[in-house]
Amino acid sequence: MENCSKFNSLGGFPDLESFKDESGKYGYREKLSGKVFIAPQFDAAHPFREGVAVVMIDHKYGFIDRHGLAVVKLDYDWANSFHNGLAMVERNGRYGYINQEGKEIVPIIYEHIAEFHEGLAPVKLHEKWGFITRSGNAVIQPRYDDTWGFRESLAAVRVDEKWGFIDKTGHLLIPLIYDYAWNFKEDLAAVKQDGKWGFIDKAGQVALPFLYDEADSFDKGLADVKLDTLWGVIDKTGTWQKNEEI
Repeated sequence: MENCSKFNSLGGFPDLESFKDESGKYGYREKLSGKVFIAPQFDAAHPFREGVAVVMIDHKYGFIDRHGLAVVKLDYDWANSFHNGLAMVERNGRYGYINQEGKEIVPIIYEHIAEFHEGLAPVKLHEKWGFITRSGNAVIQPRYDDTWGFRESLAAVRVDEKWGFIDKTGHLLIPLIYDYAWNFKEDLAAVKQDGKWGFIDKAGQVALPFLYDEADSFDKGLADVKLDTLWGVIDKTGTWQKNEEI
């Protein structure tokens, strides 16, 4: 790959941004000066993350370093930027994670895969969801119909039409009795039962009764809820802070 890269006066790399030339090809230039650093040659070029950038040529994705050299060959149908040393990639409709040497840390076998949270990532295989570690080990085998992933050490999961919560060993801590559920946030989770929303704690006890027609998670001690035609914001005692009729 052609490159025009030069070290800056401090011996490091300048801040780079992608740009498109008159031919429609993408390269990288120095943000401050506009000086071309890596000559336009890509059909797509993403920002640098962790020292490398996702690029695409002829519908194939890979990664280049700041010299413009391919460090992971353009061999994927799609690729995401690196985060904490791993990048999500897709090939032939299957997903996995690679490291910056291009090694498959999580094999590219999954029908879908999500980002890591609290050390675990949801993966879908044979139409069921499970969880893997950053080393690719399946710690919770795929057996759930849906999940939001882990938050605050618990994950909302669905089997058939009911939701509950598991811990990181896959143990069902809160039974599958809810019609819908959001993940825990600030120690409470919004859950729906018999057409109404309420909030439960991590022991599965009702913290706020099932009164609401809609409910979102708590954020900084407040949660958006809807009661009949009123949208409002409540605190953790259920006291309305403000509302607006629609």
